[in-house]
Amino acid sequence: MNIGRYTIYPIEGGCFSLDGGALYGIIPKPLWEKTSYPDSLNRVQVQLRSLLLVGNGRKILVDTGMGLNWSEKSREIYNYNNTVNPIVESLKAYGFAAEDITDIILTHLHFDHTGGSVVYENGAYRPQFPRAAYYIQKKQFEWAQSPSDKDKGSFIESTFMPLMEANVLSLLDGYTRLDDEVELLIFNGHTKAQQLLRVFDNDTSLFYAGDLFPFAYHFKPPCIIAYDLDPLTTLKEKDDILRQAYKEGWIVFFQHDPKNTAVTIAKNEKGFTAKDIIPIG
Repeated sequence: MNIGRYTIYPIEGGCFSLDGGALYGIIPKPLWEKTSYPDSLNRVQVQLRSLLLVGNGRKILVDTGMGLNWSEKSREIYNYNNTVNPIVESLKAYGFAAEDITDIILTHLHFDHTGGSVVYENGAYRPQFPRAAYYIQKKQFEWAQSPSDKDKGSFIESTFMPLMEANVLSLLDGYTRLDDEVELLIFNGHTKAQQLLRVFDNDTSLFYAGDLFPFAYHFKPPCIIAYDLDPLTTLKEKDDILRQAYKEGWIVFFQHDPKNTAVTIAKNEKGFTAKDIIPIG
């Protein structure tokens, strides 16, 4: 897919598993298990899908998946079995190397979004993408260093502090335009200052949904994941962005949905829903 000066690629980062109840919040299991199929531990498969924008002299990667720096216990808990970095392998499939990436947008610093940002070699962590500038919101970076008891398990400092120590991490302050076709929108329900990318031209807009809409099912207003810090803020953010996306005909790109990479939006008497599946890449 091409939008403006950019060619768009989905970059697959493998998958892991999370508790189904945590992913669907107050939605009863008899409803959500019709679309997600929990295992014997009630875990649901979650995709790790990044986005690559190539053009305008840049190769911009959005989020870096989970990487490889995981203990056997954590691999078992999250059902994560990768032995090679799937983000790097997916880039290779399109003819790109880690060294080609010029910019990395980290939506936020939860381990499944930034774990692949670093690699552990010779007793130390270094940036996985050695020529890239990394970007995170300042408020998110500050929060990640002193999170609440509710969400501290989602942050692993070894996945992001080495970026600051290597002087490759830039701190942004609110809404940001990377250029005239790429903007970063700020959302605060899931975590402090999650930044989600929109790439657009006069005809097409693609919105990277991050953890605002993990699955297409999360278009439903009451379906809010239990990890969110402020569910009522998420509720309003979802409604606001869905109204705008529907009105302007945006494509929504899913980071975590195993079944849908990208969709357009329809509206019916019950609210907003996924419409057409859009091929990306």
